[in-house]
Amino acid sequence: MNNIPPELTSDAVKAFLISQYDKKTDTEQKQLTKAIESSDYEKSTELKAALAEAKEKYSIASWIADAATRMAKQLNFGTHISKGVHPDAKGDNISFDTTDNLPQTIVGSHSVDSSYIDANGNAAALPLAAFFDFKIDETTKIRDLILADNVDFITSLASDKILANSYQQTFKEALQNLITNPVTHERNKQTLWVTNAYEGADIEELDYINIVPLYPSVLTHEVYQRINHLKFSEDNKAARDNRFKKTADQQPYITLNDLATLQLGGTKPQNVSLLMSKQGGRNYLLPSLPPIIKQERSFKLSKFANSIFGTAMEYNAREAIQSVFKSIKDTRNIVDVRDARKSAIDEVLYQIFAAAEDIRTDMPAGWSKDYELERHEKLWLDPKRADLEGEEEFKDEREQDDVWHNQIVHSFARWLNTLMQTEFKAIANDFGDAEHLDWEREIEDMQKRYERAGKGVFL
Repeated sequence: MNNIPPELTSDAVKAFLISQYDKKTDTEQKQLTKAIESSDYEKSTELKAALAEAKEKYSIASWIADAATRMAKQLNFGTHISKGVHPDAKGDNISFDTTDNLPQTIVGSHSVDSSYIDANGNAAALPLAAFFDFKIDETTKIRDLILADNVDFITSLASDKILANSYQQTFKEALQNLITNPVTHERNKQTLWVTNAYEGADIEELDYINIVPLYPSVLTHEVYQRINHLKFSEDNKAARDNRFKKTADQQPYITLNDLATLQLGGTKPQNVSLLMSKQGGRNYLLPSLPPIIKQERSFKLSKFANSIFGTAMEYNAREAIQSVFKSIKDTRNIVDVRDARKSAIDEVLYQIFAAAEDIRTDMPAGWSKDYELERHEKLWLDPKRADLEGEEEFKDEREQDDVWHNQIVHSFARWLNTLMQTEFKAIANDFGDAEHLDWEREIEDMQKRYERAGKGVFL
């Protein structure tokens, strides 16, 4: 806790009670102003009496005494609450000590530095929770002063020193909620953890640890607040609204998919706890789904294949090829269709280049000697062979890259044209020289893009 000026700590109780008085009597204060302006003396007298009664209720002497003797006994504070498991559970709440040395690989209440604390019990006593939660400055609340035994704060509780210390101790004990004899309830869930499963011969000899899970309401409230900020902050809403406005400043925005909500407390979440009431009973559930495991496809080149552009490559890039087919079936001559077709062909080329790069880097130098590939594809896919002894001719051919580059481009265009003719038999004759040139231009364009990015696909 930062060093708080004495005047702030000593005036903290007074500031809280003034805020409560103004909040509870806002309507009466406005009515009194109107009554005075209209010279309604009878109404003015009535309102002044009501406000005087409220002022007495929210005086330090009256309110602090009531808070310490009544409210503190009717509220249960904690970070983990029993009623979060079931609203009728009457088990203890627990205040979790975040300083416990727990492994950081486990996500829990210790993972967040939260300024919240939860409470439940008699709803009429909840103002005490608001008192503990009242901010002194940006980083300090009244409860911090209580837990730190701040002298200036204690003095402000009552004019009698003994009485002030008594109130302070009552508030501190309520906040700390130290449990000496833990109490559970039939509505709480229980898990029996066997400690001597391999030692006891009979079931009667087994020993257990009885685990009673409690609801981590402070952690879930932190999650709730942070998700709401991500989803509904002014910046995020503006960025989302601007995404379709051509003249607006385009900014990235956050979208949270697969988010579910668990409702606790039904129509009366205040019966569960204070924080649950602030959430309206809503608790966010992040997706906890098993991973979708896809079989990793590794392109395998047959020793007997005369080209990388064959059945194996057709299977390897089958999803992208299907996208090409789909774009060709759409005969509309519009930008979106043309872009979709180009994107699909680019994906086919990406699959081809990725497979080629795996072969070029993973296969040993000279592997192509034992394969039936055409010469220009060996020059492409087995670059390290040029460094071997006795492969001077291979090296010379590789250096004439314009020749074998063009042959690879032509092989790709011929392969893709053949796929189109097989898929679209009724219009097979339409895939002629013009389309062949289109496929060649596509691979040349992508080759240039790779080279601009410093990645040569034919090096």
